[in-house]
Amino acid sequence: MQEARWVRLVGKAGFVPSRLVSVGLAPGLILSGLVLSGLVLGGSVACGGSSEPAQAPAVVEEFPAPAPEPASTLSLAPVPPILLRDAGFAAPESALYDPVGDVYLVSNIGGGAADVDNDGFISKVSPDGVVLELRWIAARAGTPLNAPKGMALIGETLFVADIDTVRAFDRSSGKPLGDVTITGASFLNDVTTGPAASLYVSDTGVGKAKGTPGVSPNGADAIYVIDAQRRVKVLAKGPELSQPNGLVLDRGRLLVATAAGEIYSVDAKGERAPFAKLPTGGLDGLLTTPGQRLLVSSWAGSTVYISKPPPSPPGEFEPFITDLRSPADLGYDPKRRQLIVPLLEENALYIQELPGDVN
Repeated sequence: MQEARWVRLVGKAGFVPSRLVSVGLAPGLILSGLVLSGLVLGGSVACGGSSEPAQAPAVVEEFPAPAPEPASTLSLAPVPPILLRDAGFAAPESALYDPVGDVYLVSNIGGGAADVDNDGFISKVSPDGVVLELRWIAARAGTPLNAPKGMALIGETLFVADIDTVRAFDRSSGKPLGDVTITGASFLNDVTTGPAASLYVSDTGVGKAKGTPGVSPNGADAIYVIDAQRRVKVLAKGPELSQPNGLVLDRGRLLVATAAGEIYSVDAKGERAPFAKLPTGGLDGLLTTPGQRLLVSSWAGSTVYISKPPPSPPGEFEPFITDLRSPADLGYDPKRRQLIVPLLEENALYIQELPGDVN
């Protein structure tokens, strides 16, 4: 069996670390267990042999020196980040903190992000960066799992977006609890909780293009609501939604991050209102901290942005973590104040404790 280890990295919030250290396969820690920028998708899975490998030397990947420090630089992070890779992830797309189990859940697309291929899975990771169960939930007889993406928890149920279906699982055992298929959906992407045990689900409005390995826009852009009885209604639909992806409920309003690089709000009638325009497109994950700071990831910018604190006007953002290739749907652990960033093209997970001045 192959084995993997994690290390902490030297870095500064607001800047790319001067180098990232990837630890090779080594004995000692047994594993028990999209790219939607330019609309190209992919991922790979690590596999191994049965003999115990020798200790491999650390591989150091040099990055360009950071730019001169801007006036708005965030303070030093309390600890360097964790980079977990060479652990078997396969196109990790979304991360979610489960406070009951005190674990991080990571959805893995596996193959193509719109492929009905039954090779997606969900991993369990400890907060200090150890893979507890690589394939905690995977396809089983009668319960497919093709390309899982966004996740949300309501009570004892984990909900997972999977192409045109939202799948439900027991949060403790992983046992399947039924599916909600959404007619007309083509690329369900993010999921977030709403009032009265409801769910909001985004459809990015892309699909498989015949004769090509990737996906292309198809006009199915939509935001759906699933109520506590698992009934589905359309909140908003149409290409004018600009390929919606990340969702978060912020102070009673639903915020939506799009491929076009904008964030807008949607009210209960489906009416949109502008909120922010980011300097780069390909927005993916969107979340809010307990102190009402917004974080959003950008494929095109290889960056996680953070909203500026007061007295800056709402909707103004600045770079928070840079030079992260393919940062996808963000997770947040409020107990440890850790940001969880799946790096889809890197088959890796990046974990960073927030600086003290970010609440």
